Amino acid sequence: MRLLFLKIIVFFSLVSCSNINFLLDTKESSNSLKNKTLIYVAGWDNPVLKDLLFLKIGEVEENKFILKAQVEEKQTKKSVGQNQVAIKIDYKIIVDYVLVDATNKCPEITNRQISNFSFTPKSSGYNFASDVLLDSLYEEAILNNVNNFMSFTNNELKSNKCLDEG
Repeated sequence: MRLLFLKIIVFFSLVSCSNINFLLDTKESSNSLKNKTLIYVAGWDNPVLKDLLFLKIGEVEENKFILKAQVEEKQTKKSVGQNQVAIKIDYKIIVDYVLVDATNKCPEITNRQISNFSFTPKSSGYNFASDVLLDSLYEEAILNNVNNFMSFTNNELKSNKCLDEG
């Protein structure tokens, strides 16, 4: 009797756990601009923003939106040593996004995203590790900037009912 009861418990345990997925679902939220947007970036010669926008938005297959990004970077020396070399530099990257619907179904969406980070240079000359760190800080700040803009834009497009669902 105990063996039958134990078999029933094991059977129901296995059946109840059959639909459990142990993998993390990393699917991004729906991207309304994917493969539908022309990108124009002005005011900054750093290619990080262009590259990240292209990764998020993709290559244009359908010309539905036009995205214009005007970038401004401000550097503030926070600590200056006796020899006037910056000990700590604060960076502020301001991106003014303007999304225009080429089909004129939606209102123009404007958004300003500001990213900040601080950097402490390790030497006054060329230092490979220091430069790599600065590049990675730029990438992280711009990635957060683009992600915030994408979530804002997707919410705005959904609330304005600009998306063709079908």
